[in-house]
Amino acid sequence: MATLCITLGAAAHDLVPFDKYAQAALSLVTPSSAARALEAGAPYIERADRLVQTIAAQQGMRSDVVDQTVGLVDGWLEANRKKAA
Repeated sequence: MATLCITLGAAAHDLVPFDKYAQAALSLVTPSSAARALEAGAPYIERADRLVQTIAAQQGMRSDVVDQTVGLVDGWLEANRKKAA
């Protein structure tokens, strides 16, 4: 999604290389607040994944990884909504 960021005005030299970001993520010891909310049964959460997907689509771009993430979160939310009903 670096191309998306650059398309939207980011300077390439300001972007963090994915490998560095992924390495830092390995040291996280707790799930994200969104993951914790999904696990706790939240029927709605703030969606950075959907936002990235939408903005990318507006620029004519897609990412299989983003699409998979959106699908996964959609599934959790759908299940949580059914349990809450």
